[in-house]
Amino acid sequence: MSRRRAMGDRGFWLRIGWRNLGRHRRRSVITALALAWGFAAVVLFNGILEGMGSDFIRSGTDLMAGQIRIQNPDYEPEQELWDVVGGEGGVQVSELLAQVRSDSDVIGAAPRVYGAGIIASDSTSRGGVFMGILPGEEAGVTHFLEGVVDGSPPAEGAYEVLLGQELARQLRIGVGEEVVLVAPAADGSLGNELFTVSGIVRTGIPEVDAAQAFLRLDDLQFLLALGPQEVHEVVLAVNDPWAAPEVSRRLVASLSGSGSQIQVTPWTEFRPELVEFAGLISGMNWVILVVIFLMAAFGVANTMLMGTFERRREFAVVKALGMGPGRIVTMVVGEALVLGLLSVVAGALISLPLVLWLIHYPLDLTPIAGEQMFMDGLFRFVLRVEHSWDIPIRAAVGLVLTATAASVYPALRAVRVPAAEALAGR
Repeated sequence: MSRRRAMGDRGFWLRIGWRNLGRHRRRSVITALALAWGFAAVVLFNGILEGMGSDFIRSGTDLMAGQIRIQNPDYEPEQELWDVVGGEGGVQVSELLAQVRSDSDVIGAAPRVYGAGIIASDSTSRGGVFMGILPGEEAGVTHFLEGVVDGSPPAEGAYEVLLGQELARQLRIGVGEEVVLVAPAADGSLGNELFTVSGIVRTGIPEVDAAQAFLRLDDLQFLLALGPQEVHEVVLAVNDPWAAPEVSRRLVASLSGSGSQIQVTPWTEFRPELVEFAGLISGMNWVILVVIFLMAAFGVANTMLMGTFERRREFAVVKALGMGPGRIVTMVVGEALVLGLLSVVAGALISLPLVLWLIHYPLDLTPIAGEQMFMDGLFRFVLRVEHSWDIPIRAAVGLVLTATAASVYPALRAVRVPAAEALAGR
């Protein structure tokens, strides 16, 4: 019975709050709209910041680095040619790829081989870094092959090489011409072979464009005297970049019985600067939330103080009739609570179409601002909202709590209204 009565009391005070807001409709509407726009601004700006943060992380991992790496534990940091995954006594790379691709969160897996040596054209030579890839698998994990500006990626069985744009310029060479690649091999010999330039690629990373050469995986394995089942790295892409640590732990457990030393590393470990940037974005979100709702608190407090001053005689009458201080506080706070709830509804109606628009039709500002290099990623300025229920829920709870907290001081002022003086008009 007491519980039912308490629920009825809460409904009664909410109805009283709704009635009191209707006394000064213009002021209530202006305050509610200000709070609603504050709510909409928090949802929109935080969503855009989350979208920018997600784009930064994806540009830093999707371009070349990948989101999970599988390597020999001894490969980093020396990157010796013989520290491979697979080979004699190790897991077969084909089996490893099949196993990791069976994970529901993995959307792509690409093997890689690395080397270094000399790239020589008819007129000059340059030192370079060689990367052996399977273009079809690589395209499902990274995006740097989308930057091919001339020609195409190397074809199977053709002894072709894809050169970075600046490297090709320094070598004064173009598509269809030949270069000689010389590199120390894993068996101690010196590998050398004639390759045809299949294309020119621009990744946007100056270090890569000036020194990188991309070959077919089997061609570089032959040049470096590695076996067909020996690779330096397997790079994975996952559905959600933030799920990479959990996917890595799952893969470690599933690959533990393969009989080969394998190290699985998520991007949160080999790209810690991106984690720090994500933390900065989260901090900016909280700053926006606090600043806007502090402004909202002053607006609610001002409205409640004005209402309290104008209703001094009303508070004096109810006090004279025996209403306790707690009920007077509840009446004023209930009014602010109704105002906050109305503001959340209005703010949702304002922000919903804007958020849906920027989710489905993001604004690409790249033609105006251009592409920018950031943390080894090529970032495009796109206003896109990252879909998340956390932001609107956090903003709604924050707005209601802010409106309620801001009404406490006016409510205490209402309790301290001198009944006799107020009734006498003083």
